[in-house]
Amino acid sequence: MAGITVIDFSRLIAGPCATDLLAGLGARVIKVEGPEGDPMRLTRSKEAGGGSTAPTFSAFNALKETIVLDLKNADDLAFARRLCRRADVVVEAFRPGVMDRLGLGAAALRTENPALVYASLSAFGAEGPDRARGGVDIVLQAETGLMSVTGDAEQEPTKVGVPVVDAASGMMLASGILAALVGRARTGRGETISTSMLDVGIFLQAQQYAEFLASDIVPPRVGNRAAYAAPADVYSAADGKLVLSAHIAPHWVKLCAILGREEWLGDPRFVTVKERVENRAALNAAIAEVLATAPVGHWLAQFDAAGITAGRVMDYREVIGTPQVEANGTVIEALDVDGSPLRIIRSPLRFGDFDDRSLQRRVHGLGEDGAAIRAEFAEQDQ
Repeated sequence: MAGITVIDFSRLIAGPCATDLLAGLGARVIKVEGPEGDPMRLTRSKEAGGGSTAPTFSAFNALKETIVLDLKNADDLAFARRLCRRADVVVEAFRPGVMDRLGLGAAALRTENPALVYASLSAFGAEGPDRARGGVDIVLQAETGLMSVTGDAEQEPTKVGVPVVDAASGMMLASGILAALVGRARTGRGETISTSMLDVGIFLQAQQYAEFLASDIVPPRVGNRAAYAAPADVYSAADGKLVLSAHIAPHWVKLCAILGREEWLGDPRFVTVKERVENRAALNAAIAEVLATAPVGHWLAQFDAAGITAGRVMDYREVIGTPQVEANGTVIEALDVDGSPLRIIRSPLRFGDFDDRSLQRRVHGLGEDGAAIRAEFAEQDQ
């Protein structure tokens, strides 16, 4: 995406995730912040280390230039329009209508920049009774039904442990922007893209919603179990926990052999997936009894050799320490505002001829590039 300029008016997680993905593909991203800055600059958990900038901000903003513009100030607002006139892409995540009132909506900007790709992200959508509502990840996990199916049946509805709707919304918006740029290359015309965290959160559950729409039965919370398959759960081995999914027929046969329980193949409670699901408690107890006799590594080696899908339940320290994560180049070096080293997570995209590791990752201070950007864009208009 070298040569593509993105003006990013978004903040927090979802919008910055989208523009971070574009920056990781080589686009130039100019992050516009208000005088108070993106709140994520100062948002960190009590456990978080890191340097002068909150790691939550560094995660999605280490490839961007920054400028402070107060959109309530006439001069700054005029300069924002100047930026947009020269941009290929504008990204915003205000509540619907805000950018239009500022004169920064898609229609207004495209009168001067017909090739502009304009991308909007909202919490609930651009139309409808909830259009003016704001929303953050936990609210959308609640109002998309995601919390209702997360956790055990006897527990309260539970959010996913990370802001998954935020991140998925950013990924979805980025994919729409890329599609619009492909279309622009063909037609020469810009495009307007919009998505909402509500739609993305529901789309993440498309399979479960398809089942609900076909049956009108609200799915229950099933914890770590797969509602439609068994065995598929978390089990304790002698030294830790593993996940095991061996519900399809060939895997079930191999599992019984590995566990030394071939008699299960003829047990009327376990013959088919349907019967194994109906007798899940008994099946899980029987499997757990065998798995507890040996360590996780013992079982995973045998499952892997047999082609059975299984894995170790790991915390973040264990994940980052695995040879596969190292081989994938998942963690990448960056610099904080003060020049101190950071480690952040790299975009998961890999290309044959483009290596994103060549991009300089450094978190820029609030408004750090403002003077240079103002000079550059003033010169372009002369």
